[in-house]
Amino acid sequence: MEKLELTFGGFSSQGLKSENQDAFAAYLPSDNRSVSQGGAAAIADGVSVCTRAREAAITCVTNFIQDYYQTPATWTVKRATGQVLRGLNRWCHGQHDYEQGGHSQMVTTFSGMVFKSTTGFILHCGDSRISRLQNGEFEQLTTEHVSRQGGRNVLTRAIGIESHLDVDFGTVELQVGDLYIFTSDGVHEFLSTKVLQKLLSIEVGSLESISKNIVDAALKAGSDDNLTCLLVRVKALADASLDEHYRQINRLAMPPALEVGMKLEGYRVLQTVFNGTRSSLYKVINEKDNKVYGLKTPSQYFADDPVYLSGFLREEWVGQHIKHHNVMGIFKRSEDAKFMYHICEYIEGQTLRQWMLDNPQPNLEQVRNIISQLITALRVLQRKDMVHRDVKPENVMITHQGEVKLIDFGTVLVNALAETNSLPEEQIAVGSVDYIAPEYLLTQKSDHQSDMFSLAVVIYEMLCGKLPFKAFKYQDYIPASYTEWEYQAISKYRTDLPQWVDLTLRKALQPNPKQRYQAFSELLVDMSKPNKSMLKAIENQPLLERDPLLFYKGVCVIQMLVIVSLLFIV
Repeated sequence: MEKLELTFGGFSSQGLKSENQDAFAAYLPSDNRSVSQGGAAAIADGVSVCTRAREAAITCVTNFIQDYYQTPATWTVKRATGQVLRGLNRWCHGQHDYEQGGHSQMVTTFSGMVFKSTTGFILHCGDSRISRLQNGEFEQLTTEHVSRQGGRNVLTRAIGIESHLDVDFGTVELQVGDLYIFTSDGVHEFLSTKVLQKLLSIEVGSLESISKNIVDAALKAGSDDNLTCLLVRVKALADASLDEHYRQINRLAMPPALEVGMKLEGYRVLQTVFNGTRSSLYKVINEKDNKVYGLKTPSQYFADDPVYLSGFLREEWVGQHIKHHNVMGIFKRSEDAKFMYHICEYIEGQTLRQWMLDNPQPNLEQVRNIISQLITALRVLQRKDMVHRDVKPENVMITHQGEVKLIDFGTVLVNALAETNSLPEEQIAVGSVDYIAPEYLLTQKSDHQSDMFSLAVVIYEMLCGKLPFKAFKYQDYIPASYTEWEYQAISKYRTDLPQWVDLTLRKALQPNPKQRYQAFSELLVDMSKPNKSMLKAIENQPLLERDPLLFYKGVCVIQMLVIVSLLFIV
């Protein structure tokens, strides 16, 4: 299987200046991070009027690469690099010197790329530049952030100028043979595109040698600034998948149906927990460490379904990237495993569905205890840039000690996978129809608010045993707009619940995500105590909007009184 292969070469010179305030860095990990996070390259040009310009440039390129590889592999490149650059900007902007006018003394341009799977991610602010030579065509990929003032260019954007950092973010499709050219303005201000392209075409050995020739040519052309050129060549591209798990579809065999006493690669079956149409779960013991686990196997019915198999393996990948007591743990299989399965934490307890059957009229405290733990689990996924997409009572376990655990990650959206088109295309929304968020059903897009909607359906159902929306025309019906979801007040089923509970659920279950809670914490707070602002808003509503039934009853009473009075007059 092909892996991402990049070659780097760069050269930097102080030129005619006494100090070199340019910097560059590039890195491609040799371990699994090259698959999950790709390679990175960056160039920076410190602003010479600042006393710590050189330090700013070096700090930004080195810390950008170091810190990027410390972010979770589940994060998108945009989220990971954005957080790193904002942190660098805060640091640089805070390095004031009041003897120098009170402004930051660490200001630098920045142009960087992350090479991941088959996509290049560009991050840019300032007047350094990234260009590309692809199939003989030279193309500038970034735009300088400068303003012409008094015959000279003045930076309008750079790291450290302001407390807020505005970075251009874009993507390009990578091809084998691509050459990416990073230059400071001391190079590209003095070499035309034609000259630069000619220099790039000269075969002089290493990329470092080519970079040095480009810098020397710019010096000869009259450059009076620091000069830097960094070249990155794409030698090979990784398969369009983020992790080795997705390459296992072709090499792992489907395991047979197991029975008590049978063994599979060192795991002996103690009990068949369930045999479903999509998977089977067994209670097993590892004969090496004598510990009990759950062993989940895929269904033979889906042996030729790449979307299903991808989801099955994604569940393992997700579980290994999340370590939290409210999320079911999944453990790494042996490197020499021959069959497709995964080993998970064995949970002694019951599903939330069974709990609901055992507790048909729970009090608010019981419900809050469960949902607070479930929200904790969903927030863990949110911080990892994931969306569960199948929150329902069957996918929540409650242990005998009352601990809640979120399970089943086969439908989880991992945005880090989605950004490089590493996932098989989904023709229809995944998940259970009664719990799917409207925006996901209508647009195929989802985020943490989609999980919040599903959670709110679960809360509603826990409290009253019913679903919050009127049934659609038929089971597979897809509404045309948000207006087709008709919320039913929970007071219809539980007259003992306070009004503020219904108001909270009504807001969490708004079909349009813009009208929902924006954070899980807001939902949890409003499920714990009355939201006075929502209650006040309801009190100030006209009776027709506040209680249509009472309004029409009142109208009928008035009409009856009018008729009776007319009879007496006659």
